[in-house]
Amino acid sequence: MIDTETTLAGLKTEISCSNGQLMVNRVQDVEPILEANKAALRDAPSWRPYADDNLRHVARIPNVVVEQWMKEGINIFDPSPEMQRKIAAKLNSNEYADLRTYPGRVGYRT
Repeated sequence: MIDTETTLAGLKTEISCSNGQLMVNRVQDVEPILEANKAALRDAPSWRPYADDNLRHVARIPNVVVEQWMKEGINIFDPSPEMQRKIAAKLNSNEYADLRTYPGRVGYRT
């Protein structure tokens, strides 16, 4: 087994070979990110859906989650409306509520 630890976002990569198969396992301690997200959500101003500024920091997504979503076919770097709707659906789900940094729902307008 080969262990490599990267300093980028606290990612750890474990590489092993067993029975002729290469196995790569990526691990990240996401607790500090989730705690920062909770603090940002708690300290966010009240939600105003029609405010003059159209851009808000609404989520912080750990790298291991981005990688998992990519395996599921969801590419956060794809600007297409279809993909942006899928990302919004993920962020609006209860399963990923701890990724949110701003109240309300993430929406995508075409």
